[in-house]
Amino acid sequence: MGISGSAYQQLLREYDARQLKAVREYRYRVKKIEEEIPELVSIDSRIAELSVDMAVMRIRGKEFDRSALEEEKKALVLRRRELLEQAGYSEQDLQPRYQCEKCRDTGFIDGRECSCFRSEIISLLYDQSNIREILERENFSTCDLRYYRKDPLPEENGESPFSIAKKAFEYAVDFVKHFESSSDNLFITGATGTGKTFLCNCIAKEILDKGYPVIYLSAVKLFGILAGNAFGSRSQERSDEDLFSCDLLIIDDLGTEYANSFTQSAFFNCINERLLRHKHTIISTNLSIEQIRTNYSERVFSRIAEKYKFIKLLGEDIRIIRKLEG
Repeated sequence: MGISGSAYQQLLREYDARQLKAVREYRYRVKKIEEEIPELVSIDSRIAELSVDMAVMRIRGKEFDRSALEEEKKALVLRRRELLEQAGYSEQDLQPRYQCEKCRDTGFIDGRECSCFRSEIISLLYDQSNIREILERENFSTCDLRYYRKDPLPEENGESPFSIAKKAFEYAVDFVKHFESSSDNLFITGATGTGKTFLCNCIAKEILDKGYPVIYLSAVKLFGILAGNAFGSRSQERSDEDLFSCDLLIIDDLGTEYANSFTQSAFFNCINERLLRHKHTIISTNLSIEQIRTNYSERVFSRIAEKYKFIKLLGEDIRIIRKLEG
């Protein structure tokens, strides 16, 4: 799983605290019950004695009336249950109450991360991504291609906005499917409201659910962080290392930032460093590839043209259509 070492250690400490809390509450509860039902102490003591006696006799090879001892033990267990029920308790009240009974709040089963521990890591990754709430609304399960027109476009070799969008979402599914085994990058273009950000969100949710760290930033936010880090004018929540090392960086709305020589240099450094580390990057923009060449230098154009899969979305502004519908 892809969280930082410090975050991982903090999660381990939280699990230690959970387990300690469960044990403390258990001990307090047992003490209280035993004070209310003093007979329980002698019953539990005798049950323990019987278990030890039978084990010792088996080890030493001594003959003993196993059935008689089992019957005595069974009677004691029944008596304990009766006493508890009469006082309004149950057998479960004499056991620790863990948040996860499978791993007993250790986070691990036979040295492997418990499903509850993995879920906690994924939750942390969602918090780090900046887009937890929006992914509940925008994901592959809520994708609706009916907003794309099916009229063939001569300039697109007879393809329609619908068929183009269908291919785009199919490629996005394939990108997710082969995320672990490839180092693909996506460059998503299209006019405002054609579904670029929605498509990015669909991918982000699937990758987060796989347990990989995703950082999702608008271009304005990204370059603000990079500038703050470079000029020491920050108290930024992201270091350059965070941006370069996360498994998926999504840069939304490239071209909306204030462009200058710094943004050109910083943008090249960011995408180039991630390519060198074989980390996935997705860029969405209203700009055409030629505008990328003009706005961000030949070096940036070359990297994107060579290393990114181009996805184009066409059509009307879906957000406006939805508002008109309802």
